[in-house]
Amino acid sequence: MKKFHFTLQRLLDIREARETEIKHELMKVLSLQNKERVFQDELKSKIKRYEVQYSEKITKGLFSPEEVMSLMRYSDVSRNAIVESQRRIEGLQPEVDRIRERLVTASRDKKIVEKLKERKFEEYEYEFNRETAKENDDMNQKLYHRKLM
Repeated sequence: MKKFHFTLQRLLDIREARETEIKHELMKVLSLQNKERVFQDELKSKIKRYEVQYSEKITKGLFSPEEVMSLMRYSDVSRNAIVESQRRIEGLQPEVDRIRERLVTASRDKKIVEKLKERKFEEYEYEFNRETAKENDDMNQKLYHRKLM
């Protein structure tokens, strides 16, 4: 019996490639969101660090009005940057949702063809085993008849 050949293998390959392409597209958008989140975390930690330094200076009595104004401006600008970054993250979310929907559809389409391939392979195995069993039976019959003669 000849080797298993799935006639829709090209379709399966195309659907796998499409799914992979959509996954990469999703990863790009998610990495943009993650970069924004990292940027937010860095700004928050810097603000916290500067505020701790400022409160230490206040307790020691070593502060100047210029430093206070500088810290307040930095905090305001940084908080505005955090808010702006959050807006960019939220602005990317509809695109993430759209790409995820496409990925779910592509995965579903690929799984359909994969299931079909599995069924065809099971049919092939069944036929192969049936033919092998038939050949073995024929060989055993021939051997039995030879022994009788």
